[in-house]
Amino acid sequence: MTKTKKESLLNIFLSVAMILLLVTAFLPLIGISNEWLRYTFAFGAVLAVVVRLLQRVMYRKDKSLGLRVRRLLHLEFWSSLSYVVSAYFLVSDPYHSDWLAFLLIGAVIQIYTSFMVPYADKKDKQNRGENVGK
Repeated sequence: MTKTKKESLLNIFLSVAMILLLVTAFLPLIGISNEWLRYTFAFGAVLAVVVRLLQRVMYRKDKSLGLRVRRLLHLEFWSSLSYVVSAYFLVSDPYHSDWLAFLLIGAVIQIYTSFMVPYADKKDKQNRGENVGK
């Protein structure tokens, strides 16, 4: 399997994990709660960590990425770990809202890195003098 196919497959799995997290976090907030939602949330969090771990392995071998981009990609991994901590709090004590804090922390980090990774990558390529398309 080529690198682009692997990246596409990992991105699909990451999208599924994020949708699982979104849906299973939103439903209890509007009053629909069930025990299986907590475990589905936990599955989505673990899936996100596994995908980010596999992406780290792929990016570690890529020498064309700059240091700042690599650090931002590592930050994405840590945001997925905050989803696992959120899942732990949701499963262990579902009647308190501590899990929401870790979910929001992970989401904010995820949003920040989603904007900064392309920007930092483009800036690194410009600094190296590579041809950067618009």
